[in-house]
Amino acid sequence: MPSTRDSSSLWPLYLAVFVAVLGFTLVAPFFPSYVMGLGASYTLLGFIISIYGAAQLAVQVPIGRLSDRMGRKRLMLLGMMTFALLPPLYIYAENAYTLLFIRALGGVGAALVWPTAMALIIDQSRPQCRGAAMGYYNASFFSALALGPFLGGALYDHMGLEAPFYFWALMGVVSIIIVTFKVPESRKILLKESQPPQRGDEPLLAPGYAITFLACCAVILWSGVVAGFNITLLPSYARALGFSITDIGLIYLVYGGITAISNIYFGHLADRGRRRLLILLGSLAGLISFASLFLAASLIQVMLLFAGLGLGLGICGPAAAALVADITSASRRGETYGIFNTARMSGVVIGPIVAGLAADMQGIKGALYAFTLIALTVTLIAVAIREREEDPEGGP
Repeated sequence: MPSTRDSSSLWPLYLAVFVAVLGFTLVAPFFPSYVMGLGASYTLLGFIISIYGAAQLAVQVPIGRLSDRMGRKRLMLLGMMTFALLPPLYIYAENAYTLLFIRALGGVGAALVWPTAMALIIDQSRPQCRGAAMGYYNASFFSALALGPFLGGALYDHMGLEAPFYFWALMGVVSIIIVTFKVPESRKILLKESQPPQRGDEPLLAPGYAITFLACCAVILWSGVVAGFNITLLPSYARALGFSITDIGLIYLVYGGITAISNIYFGHLADRGRRRLLILLGSLAGLISFASLFLAASLIQVMLLFAGLGLGLGICGPAAAALVADITSASRRGETYGIFNTARMSGVVIGPIVAGLAADMQGIKGALYAFTLIALTVTLIAVAIREREEDPEGGP
């Protein structure tokens, strides 16, 4: 566990993130077939999935700035409330186009949660422990990503379509309770509440690190692109190989589980230095694993490749998030992680659209070619990253 100024406050926050993500991932194994059952094409499916990220892109940076001024916890709670309200809307959707509005609302809710949660964690973590802190954050995220689809698939198979959605609503209520009673407001925000906001007093980035910041954003964009592929095409890719819904849940389980475990280990490793090297190795592992999906034929092979993909994200994710904290202003951290998560959600927008268009035009293999090219591009961009020689308390 990372050393923090108030370490007891972090575990409830990690748990709240886990519960919130678990709700969203419950429906992943059957969501594409559910949407297409309402009359959607692959292209419309891609837009339905990507509008979630597009809504986040529109509001995430302003919300990050707002959290720097008025406090992070209250905004996070507002976002959690949407998680409890969304599932019934999915159940009673009349057609595929209705889902565009529902997904957009979910994207706004997520924009209220993820950058504020990351900023809360970094606010309470010592500079030398930021990699570990973000490793645990990512682990809570991907643990839910691992368990959610498997649990959702089981609920779907044994209790029908509505069961995963209602369980999602229940998880939303639980996350609200956890945040309300167990997560404190950031001390830095509390200290500034009586003062008028002066966002322009400090530069967002340390001098000379703009390219590094953009490269870190490109790396985290890749994780969003992978998420877009997993939601949009992984079920179709797996069904084309003859896998069952339960098998698909196992793929998600392996991918998310390996990603979670590797985030913890490599988060600690990132705090020992060589964050740039970790980012490069993780990006390369993701590229090799994704490109190898062309050759996979059995369930074991696919699970191994998705384990490699998750390992790549686990190697580079905490290092990139910690490096962003090293090179940006502490007083503008909500804004910083709003931008950082905007990059991630840009991937979530790009991924489903590319997946849908490529699948409609060239089939699943065409989509695999497109995603492999994106992975190669991100790996080459990561070469431009450089570490900060000194990491002062509170940033630049």
